[in-house]
Amino acid sequence: MKFTCEKSALYEVLPNVAKAASVKTPMEALAAIRLSANGQELELTGYDLELGIRTTIPAAVDEPGVLLTDSRLFAEIIRRMPDGILSVVTDDHLKITITGSGTECQLAGMNADEYPDLPDIEQQQGAVIPQNLLKNMIDQTIYAVSLDETKPIFTGELLEMEDGVLNIVALDNYRMAVRTEPLPGQEPMKFVVPAKALREIQHLLTEDEKNERPCVIRLDQHHAIFEINGYLVYTRLLAGEFINYRRSIPQTAKTEVILNRRELNDSLERCALLISEKNKTPVRFQFEEDCVMVSCQNVVGSVDDRISCSVTGEKLIIGFNNRYLLDAVRAIQGDRVRLLLTAADRAVKVMEAEGDQSVAVIMPVQVRR
Repeated sequence: MKFTCEKSALYEVLPNVAKAASVKTPMEALAAIRLSANGQELELTGYDLELGIRTTIPAAVDEPGVLLTDSRLFAEIIRRMPDGILSVVTDDHLKITITGSGTECQLAGMNADEYPDLPDIEQQQGAVIPQNLLKNMIDQTIYAVSLDETKPIFTGELLEMEDGVLNIVALDNYRMAVRTEPLPGQEPMKFVVPAKALREIQHLLTEDEKNERPCVIRLDQHHAIFEINGYLVYTRLLAGEFINYRRSIPQTAKTEVILNRRELNDSLERCALLISEKNKTPVRFQFEEDCVMVSCQNVVGSVDDRISCSVTGEKLIIGFNNRYLLDAVRAIQGDRVRLLLTAADRAVKVMEAEGDQSVAVIMPVQVRR
C-alpha cells in the first residue's frame, strides 16, 4: 500500500474513527483501525463489534491495499508529524513508514484478514432528521440513561417515530427525560440505541441550521446506520421491550412553580459542593407563596437559599437527589423552569416554563418535614 494525503485531513478524522476501536479486548484486531487505500480515497474504520465508525478522505493512491494499525499509536504519530503532505508506505512485512517534510516514522501494521465485517444492513426502515434537531434532542435526554447493566434495554435511548412525531426517551429507576418534536413525512419506527453510540453520534452532529446535510438513519432488526457529515456510524440495537414511558408521566398536579433557571441551577451547584459518595444528602425544597427555600445540610457544611418564584396551588415540602434535579435543570434551554408537583412522595415534572416538548420526570426522596 502506498498513498499520500494531507496531514490535516487525516488527523481530523482519526480521533473520531479511533473512538470505535476497542480499548480492552483479547482480539488485537479490534484495538486497531482499518486502513483501505483505493482509487482516490483512503477509507478508515474502527469497530468493536458493537459500535463502528467509517469515513473516507481524499488521497493519491499509487498502490492500493488494506491493513490494520494500532489506533492510538497511529493517531499520535500523525498528530506529531509536520503539517503538509504525508506519504504512507507499507512493505511486504506490513511495516508502515510515514514521511513528511524531512520527518520519518515507522510502526508495525497487521494483516486485515482477521478484522470483522461491519453489519450489512438490508434497509427495512429509515428516517431523515435535521442534524441540529437530533443533536438538541440527544443533548436534552442522554443524562437520564441508566447505568445499570443488569437491565440493558435502559442503558440506551428509545427513538420512536409515531404519527409524524419524533420522541427520544431515556430513563432509569428514579428519573426519565423525554424530548418530543414534530417531524412529518417519516415512516413509523421504534428502536433503542446504546448510549455509547449516541454519545459519538452527538459529537459528530453539527448545527446545520439550513438542513443542507441531514442525518440519514437506516436500520434493520438488529443494527442501525447513522450517516453524518461523511461518517457512517454503525451501532448494535438493544433488544428487549422498552416500558410504556407515557404511563410514568404525571398527568395532573396540585402545585405549579415557575423559577428562574439560572438561580435554581446556581443554588443546586452550591449544594453539590457538600454532597459526595460518603455524604449523599438530599436537597430540601419548601415552597411558600412567592418563594422556595432550598437547603442542604450535612457534616461537611450547609447551604440555605431563598429563591423568588411563582407558586400556584398547595404549599409543600419535598426532597430531591441533587444531581438528578441539577441534570434536568441544566437540560432546560429557556430562562425559566416549571415544576409540577402532586405530593412529597409522587413524581415531579420538570419542564420549560413555556411549551412541553422537553419533559423530565424525577422521583423525590424523603426529607425532614
